[in-house]
Amino acid sequence: MPRINQWYEHQGKPRTHCSAALSEDRRAQAGSNGELNHPFSSRRSGTRRRINLLVLTICLINLTMGEIGPKYEFRAVWVATAAPDFPLSYSVSAQQNEIRTMLDFLKANGLNTVIFQIRPGCDAFYDSNYEPWSHLLTGTSGQAPNPFYDPLAYFIDQAHQRGIELHAWFNPYRISTISNLSSLDPSHVYHQHPQWVLTITNRSENGGDTTNMYSNTLIMEAGIPDRDQRSTTVILDPGMAVVREYIINVFMDVVNRYQVDGVHMDDYFYPYGGIADEDAATFAVEPRGFTDIHDWRRDNINLLVQGIYDSIQVVKPWVKWGISPFGIWKNGYPPGIVGMSSYSAIYCDPMAWLNAGTVDYLTPQLYWPFGGPQDYGILMPWWADSTSTHDRHLYVGHAPYRISDYHNWPANELPNQIRLNRITDGCQGSVFFRLRNGMMNNPKGFIDSLQTDLYRYPAISPSMAWKDTIPPAPPCSVYVEITNDEHIISWHSPVTAIDGDTAVKYVVYRSLIEPIDIDDPSNIASIVPGNIHEYINSTASLFHYAVTALDQLSNESEAVSAANLSIDDRGIVSVPAKFLLYPNSPNPFNPTTSILYELNVTSPIELTILDLKGAQVATLVSEIQAPGSYTAVWNGTNQNGKQVAGGAYFYRLTGAGFSATRKLILLK
Repeated sequence: MPRINQWYEHQGKPRTHCSAALSEDRRAQAGSNGELNHPFSSRRSGTRRRINLLVLTICLINLTMGEIGPKYEFRAVWVATAAPDFPLSYSVSAQQNEIRTMLDFLKANGLNTVIFQIRPGCDAFYDSNYEPWSHLLTGTSGQAPNPFYDPLAYFIDQAHQRGIELHAWFNPYRISTISNLSSLDPSHVYHQHPQWVLTITNRSENGGDTTNMYSNTLIMEAGIPDRDQRSTTVILDPGMAVVREYIINVFMDVVNRYQVDGVHMDDYFYPYGGIADEDAATFAVEPRGFTDIHDWRRDNINLLVQGIYDSIQVVKPWVKWGISPFGIWKNGYPPGIVGMSSYSAIYCDPMAWLNAGTVDYLTPQLYWPFGGPQDYGILMPWWADSTSTHDRHLYVGHAPYRISDYHNWPANELPNQIRLNRITDGCQGSVFFRLRNGMMNNPKGFIDSLQTDLYRYPAISPSMAWKDTIPPAPPCSVYVEITNDEHIISWHSPVTAIDGDTAVKYVVYRSLIEPIDIDDPSNIASIVPGNIHEYINSTASLFHYAVTALDQLSNESEAVSAANLSIDDRGIVSVPAKFLLYPNSPNPFNPTTSILYELNVTSPIELTILDLKGAQVATLVSEIQAPGSYTAVWNGTNQNGKQVAGGAYFYRLTGAGFSATRKLILLK
């Protein structure tokens, strides 16, 4: 990872990345308590800090307005139902209109993901097999929408129609957002399993963290004094194994039955108001070998995190699992940061999750500006180093609501935070809290800065190499029909890839220059959902086009250039002016692979398999064929029907005046 002081020593010449993490050794060594030795040494002098802040400023100044931005970036917003962002009405038609309007807003402003709160407090914004309908949805606990619809299913469908990911957001332990718990539906866990309920008296002193005199102030600055503004906090008891099993079942009910792209948990662990000995009885019954109740509490949370991760891996390993912890792990980490220790106060230990590999992404709530005791310019690179060291993703939690509340942030605060994200190794994107307050109300033109500058071009959600690296097969039969005022790009679905994946989205590229640089996001014309096979570009410019396929985890296929279709005065469409031979799929393969090709004229056609020396191994096609699309299958046998050895081979397509050759690999 490039170091800022190295950048400075090279006379300010910009590199591809720069980072505020300054250590030569990025490999953090884990201790017995899960702590990491981060590259912010407490021995660093004040002079070095001033130099690094100066260089950071230079980095930001050198990023000019109108930047293209990265091709891969997570751009998300939290849609809260406990706040609420949704719903504003109990009417079903009004709610569905709200969902469409929200998603249209996100699409228009360059965001690619929505994190929808579906379980604000042991209740549901979906047709749950475990919990009652939320009173926040219909006004009455346990009452379904009338006429019936499933908000989560509707939200997923509408999001995917717009090429937007949906992550289902759960509150893990909170019993309810309602003040009168007796009014909860009889099926609610509060009534069904009162023995699981833990009632905790909130304490104002230090948020339960006796090591830090600044905790109270920091909690208030985070906008979360006693979270639900009550003298007591009522939660499911995290120390009970049966509670963990119940919560995992609730999560997996959604993962199994809905086409969510991810699941997400927020920072309601043990209460911010502190805990004394209210769970001592549970500790005595289920200690699991622990003698320290504080370590036991952290392990309670860690076991839930691991249980959810492991369960997802069994049934749908492509589903992403993310958590949004409080923005400070421990007071003093990194040096210069002052604030509540989530490790000690709410028993939240993200470093343990990273060490164990039981989370895919973290979204720490970094709701602070540059400078001060919670300096964004110090905190964010520390988190980025932590996640990237463990090959996981960081999507920063931002607070645009603070632009227009009493904090009165300047208009350039969040744009500069996003710019720092982009030049810091290990930071892959942003999540904004929240949709209606901070985004849709466009405080101080923040949304304008996204639409016209930072998010001006579309971005693809980052791929996760630890989950899947196999790209889908490319789309087939990509054509463009050109008229005087529009271009119609069309294609067919790809064949199934070697891992069973197919396209869930397509990326349409356009450029005045050929070949098209698909690494340049300014060439992305649109990201199209997988059930759509057409894109219309209203233009008379002489664009070239190409299309790729994306799988569930944003692995991208080879690009297929669009062949021109011309339309004569009679409106008759002619076939392309060239033949096309596509990459075989799957590749490598065993036992069979499909070879796709297209012809523009009637011609004698030969499709043959050759070894690396050019000797013919097998003939797959030898006949006269008319214009059109064709598929041939090779099963790894030679002309005599015998299996050939594993390794690399060529396949060659020849016809009247044309020939093309590609490489394939047979696995044994």
